[in-house]
Amino acid sequence: MTTTTTMNPSLTTAASIPTIDADVHVRWQADEDILPYLSATWHERWLRAPGGHTPAGLVVRPMYYDPDAAAYSAAMQGPGTVGAAAFPHPDVLARDWLEAHNLAAAVISCYDSPLIATYGDVDYPVEVARAVNRWITDRFLEADARLFGSITVATQHVEEAVREIHRAARHPRMVQVLLPAGARMPYGHAHFRPIFKAAAECGLAVAIVSGTEGMGTSNPPTPSGWPGTMAEMRVARTSVFTAHLTSLVTSGAFVDFPELTVLGMGTGVAWLPPYLWRFDKNWKALRSECPWLRELPSEVVGRHFRFGSGAITPVDPPGEFWRLLRSVSGSRLVIHASGAPRWDAQDPGSSFVLSSAPAALQAWIRSEGALAACPRMRIEQNQATLCGAGTSGSR
Repeated sequence: MTTTTTMNPSLTTAASIPTIDADVHVRWQADEDILPYLSATWHERWLRAPGGHTPAGLVVRPMYYDPDAAAYSAAMQGPGTVGAAAFPHPDVLARDWLEAHNLAAAVISCYDSPLIATYGDVDYPVEVARAVNRWITDRFLEADARLFGSITVATQHVEEAVREIHRAARHPRMVQVLLPAGARMPYGHAHFRPIFKAAAECGLAVAIVSGTEGMGTSNPPTPSGWPGTMAEMRVARTSVFTAHLTSLVTSGAFVDFPELTVLGMGTGVAWLPPYLWRFDKNWKALRSECPWLRELPSEVVGRHFRFGSGAITPVDPPGEFWRLLRSVSGSRLVIHASGAPRWDAQDPGSSFVLSSAPAALQAWIRSEGALAACPRMRIEQNQATLCGAGTSGSR
């Protein structure tokens, strides 16, 4: 086990402007690495060929669009990338990312674990989610105090998802719940409300991650159905996230959970201001349908949503990007989230957002925004207030 220095207390101040990376991907090297954390009942299925777990990760086939994953991955590997799609070991992550880019901390997630929520069955994804959470805790969180974790859940079984959130949140450096953008219903639906309630109870953010749209049991990746190319998929999938955002706001999720923050990862953000203009306009005419919502949707979004910088496309001139965002919450919408080590990851030195952001926003984007979204990151490990509800259990 690797032992490293604990996170500097100055992380909570803006003076030195430390940098937190809110989106870094990890993954096991071999299927057998997960077996100690997975019920023996499911070992055969986990190892069954073609399991698709190594090296391509958890695989669920889309119904129609199925690109040549190997060729696509090879084509997208550009110069300067750090290995493949995920860091396999905490020492590698520390050396090649945290220390190479002078990062104070990182929020990590298993690269493809959101796919678990798109499986067609129930019992297996529940067990796999628990195993992945236990593995990431032992393998990474216990090895390096600069690392903070994400809780994977199987949304097919809400009661088990809630139980797993409470169990995994006992570790003080678990800071968010991970949900796939690809889903069967918008996340404001009552079916998902207990998951958001559990996250709020445990002081966790909820990160909705793009990339699973159209996979497994989730709906098509665009409102118009299935695209024919990866180019269409990458451009159009933001519309799926807008459905979740709209649903969560209109359903009153943030009325019920006023401290909750939702993070959009891989969704971009420049589309948001004009979308909110339309949202506000229509809410004024149709607010009788959601009488619990007593303020403009744009105000709710500005307070409760944050967006990772990794998928934000550079704008020329950069000032136009920030001028657009100023119409929503004074631009305090974006946090540094590289998506490392994917081919399109943006380290602090190459980040469009960090290189172009006004000086007044640098501290927020680099660290304060992540600390505000994930309040557990502010609590020193030996003084953490843990969420004690629920039991670990085994089915």
